[in-house]
Amino acid sequence: MHRGGWLIVALAGLLGTTPAGAEAVTLCYHYGCDHSSRIELSDDMLYWFSQRLRDSDDAAAERAALQDVALAFYQYAAQSTPIASDLGGNNEDAANVGRMDCLDHSHNMYVLLQILVAHGYLQHHQLVGLVHRAPLLFNYHSAVAIHDLSSNTDWVIDSWFRDFGAPPVVVPLAIWKEGFSP
Repeated sequence: MHRGGWLIVALAGLLGTTPAGAEAVTLCYHYGCDHSSRIELSDDMLYWFSQRLRDSDDAAAERAALQDVALAFYQYAAQSTPIASDLGGNNEDAANVGRMDCLDHSHNMYVLLQILVAHGYLQHHQLVGLVHRAPLLFNYHSAVAIHDLSSNTDWVIDSWFRDFGAPPVVVPLAIWKEGFSP
């Protein structure tokens, strides 16, 4: 079973009806947030997020948990949106309705991280916000940064590089700013 397979199994019980305490989120896609859909994260899903993050003993473990939470968030969103057709980068999926560029990905990750922060789920990081780079004049890119409280280091969570179903890349901001690409 691939890394995300256990997430699908774990979330299967959470995808039924949405309880009254659901959290509404606007997910965007189709390059430049041209399309958007409202999805609702149930209390059960938020609880799963909290438990996955609570198991983190240190900042590195929390970053790994954030990869799983981001992956679960996208898998959940794909139940009601066409984002499962998104391919890494921008070159291979131009005809797909569910395609996402870095603006879509950074918006979606930022919204997710805001929810995690608002609920107090992050123990070892603070949300920095959206970050941008342009190592070459025509190579603009954006993502979301978090700050590691123990090492005083900023990290980027970037889900744009990989195809749907793969965890986002997490890399130090300084390396990402230099034009990092996996």
